[in-house]
Amino acid sequence: MHKSTLFRVSVLSASVMFACSSLASEVDATEEEEVERIQVRGFAASQERNLNIKRFSDTIVDAVTAEDVGKFPDQTVADSLARISGVQVEKSDGESDRVSIRGTAPHLNLTLLNGQNVASATASTSILTPSRGFNYSLLPAEVIQTLEVHKSAQAKIDEGSLGGTVIVRTRNPLELESNFLALSARMAYQDTSDKTSPQLSGFYSWKNDNEDFGFNFSAVYKENNIQRDSKFTRGLSRVVRDDMTYFAPAEARASRYESARDLTTLTAAIQYAPNDAWSLTFNNLFSKVDQENRSVANGAYLIGSPNDIQFSNTVGNLITSGRVFPNADDVNWEQEALYTANYHLGGYETRVHDLQADYTADNYTLSFQLGFTRAKGDIKDDQVEFQAAAEADFSIAGGDVSYRFDDSLMPADYNGLYTHRNLISNTQKESYFQADLNYVLNGEWFTSIDAGVKYRAHNKTSGLFKVVWHPDDLGAARLNQFTDGSLIQDFFGQGSEQHALYQFNHTAWQQWTVDTTPLREYDHMEYAFDLTENIGNAYLQGNFAVDKLRGNIGVRYARTEQTSEGYDFWMQFPWAPESWIWTPVVVERSYDDILPSLNINYDLADDIIVRFAAAKVISRPDYDLLTSRRGYRKTAFHNPPNPGFQGNPHLDPYRANQYDLSAEYYFTSASIISVAYFYKDIGSYIDEQYFPVMLPDEDNNLDEYNLRTPVNTKGGINQGIELNLQHNFGNGFGALANYTYADAKMSEEGKELPNNSRHTYNATAYYDKGDWSARISYNYRDRYYAGIIGEHRWYQSGYGQIDTNITYQINENFSAMFQVVNLGDSKAKAEVGDDGVPFRINHFGRRIFAGVRATF
Repeated sequence: MHKSTLFRVSVLSASVMFACSSLASEVDATEEEEVERIQVRGFAASQERNLNIKRFSDTIVDAVTAEDVGKFPDQTVADSLARISGVQVEKSDGESDRVSIRGTAPHLNLTLLNGQNVASATASTSILTPSRGFNYSLLPAEVIQTLEVHKSAQAKIDEGSLGGTVIVRTRNPLELESNFLALSARMAYQDTSDKTSPQLSGFYSWKNDNEDFGFNFSAVYKENNIQRDSKFTRGLSRVVRDDMTYFAPAEARASRYESARDLTTLTAAIQYAPNDAWSLTFNNLFSKVDQENRSVANGAYLIGSPNDIQFSNTVGNLITSGRVFPNADDVNWEQEALYTANYHLGGYETRVHDLQADYTADNYTLSFQLGFTRAKGDIKDDQVEFQAAAEADFSIAGGDVSYRFDDSLMPADYNGLYTHRNLISNTQKESYFQADLNYVLNGEWFTSIDAGVKYRAHNKTSGLFKVVWHPDDLGAARLNQFTDGSLIQDFFGQGSEQHALYQFNHTAWQQWTVDTTPLREYDHMEYAFDLTENIGNAYLQGNFAVDKLRGNIGVRYARTEQTSEGYDFWMQFPWAPESWIWTPVVVERSYDDILPSLNINYDLADDIIVRFAAAKVISRPDYDLLTSRRGYRKTAFHNPPNPGFQGNPHLDPYRANQYDLSAEYYFTSASIISVAYFYKDIGSYIDEQYFPVMLPDEDNNLDEYNLRTPVNTKGGINQGIELNLQHNFGNGFGALANYTYADAKMSEEGKELPNNSRHTYNATAYYDKGDWSARISYNYRDRYYAGIIGEHRWYQSGYGQIDTNITYQINENFSAMFQVVNLGDSKAKAEVGDDGVPFRINHFGRRIFAGVRATF
């Protein structure tokens, strides 16, 4: 973001906070009564409902509610969560789809739909490292009534979260008016692709005159056309000169990625309450995404010749620019120009079927819930690469990435180098049964007890079928067969082309794969696994309230029985699977956890609440880490030699003791100032290390192999502060702002907590009065550690974004909306190492939405 823009937003946020703080000291009982008599609706009304959920909860909770049926405040569920203190989002294809809470990675948090897990799958190459993180892109915002972010644990809510638990709630038919209909139609425009896409939704609810039977259903259809321009380096390569060690960019390349994605989501709920005691609710959801992705990349490939860089400039031990020349000794993968084209075709779908029965007597309530959820994803991943000998200049100076070839280089100079077709599949499914009892007591302290049991059978699978063509067939192919030499236009929105970034005829390439017989086709067992978890739970929770004190204390027991199926394989030649030796492996294990929790809330005054919470929590390891597969090979050209890899089905879950302390001042019914302190003592974390292991080769001879292995490590401390401000001025204007500071220190020296942003803040100013509603929001997330590439760590750079929304109520039934996402055209960046070396720069551009909504 431009510095002047950031300064203006910062000044606006500071001014709003100062004004609200001043108002807080001036509000008296008379003014409060006047505020409460003002009729609020839309965004302002939803903010007041959010505060009511937070204020009257017995745990530390933040909430986001829909402004009306089918009308959520943001385009995506994750975008709405980003306005909550302590919540950070991750973006994929320019949209928020993963959520981190209080500095924990997405897979260490839990998302539940109406209290239950939702299976999710993906259609991208990332399923080769499958994650427990929930994919929010499969839940359209239109189907949601309320989002609750539970930051403190309680015994009656499922375990599995180290950061927090998000509970998504939908609407029950008997809670709504009969014959209610809501329809919306919008057009979405992305300025980088210059394409528009329709987005349609509808919701209908009905109940009979006796109000004991009803149903509702919804349908959402969204098209999304995405274009992303990127510049990247893919890390750093070691360069040795005169006994001195330097580092140069491994590549200096540019790419364009285009995606067309269609989302269809259907929901249906049926509710029957034959009498005052019984209620039956049957919820169903089906969500499906179809997508087609195309990308091209070109640039200087420097990995093969870093020691041949000439005319170089250095800063410290970093080579920031230089030139490489064609080298007669170059071999495959080492020529200076590398052109890549990718084509992905696939989709994923999720279904949920949940039946709940509630029986209410004079002093107790029994609830039974059983259901099934399943997800599957498939993708055809085609990649082809061409190389050419070329004179190439490159630069990473000034935080940018650029390259240029000699003007004599033409598409006909590129010959085929490598190609593959990966047919990737992944599934996830879970069936569950749960029984809960709430028993009302007449005790002086304890008002009720909750008790329950739950059983869920969970399964995750992944597989890859690989197709490879003969190198001679591929080497005969030339890039000019698949491009007419025209260049990508308007790269990074700058009106000029990146050098030699040619358009690619993906249709012609697909025909080449049809006309050319493959060399081999096989199941790639390196990526095959089947993981089953049977989890049994029991809990007991006491709820207490006396005078100004209320809360709960409880304990949850979890037993996990795990079966991991995979393969051991010796790879004599990594490129020739017929030389591999496969051995199926099944590993079974179980572990138990006892998880106590305590939540105390004290009304220091009528409008001031102090809260304390303590709990022991767990989060199970990512699926890919628990696989029982192991592969290894002999080679001296690797550090360490004889490399290999293995999963670790004996991994223990992440475990932590967490503590929370907060104070909340509700100075009007729609206003709050709060501060919260959180402390997470992470007893165990998971990292990867190399271990020497004696293993047999194809002749059963033992040798030492160095296997990259996930292991439990010592963990660390993550602590921080959340500041939150929200105020409705009573004249249509309002504001909300929050800031989170998270300071993570790992026990092992040199380690960092992944996904932890030290600073996160956002601010929203809104106007909501009469027929007009408008708001502008700014969200910022600080730099965070994302992983290891080669010898260096890489980091996602700090990112801030401005969004705006305007709604006009045309009449009682119709309204119009206009929204701009990423108004300031922010670019997402990543860095490698500690010197700010660019790793990747992504430009998605702005997205503009305009449409109408009708309710009857």
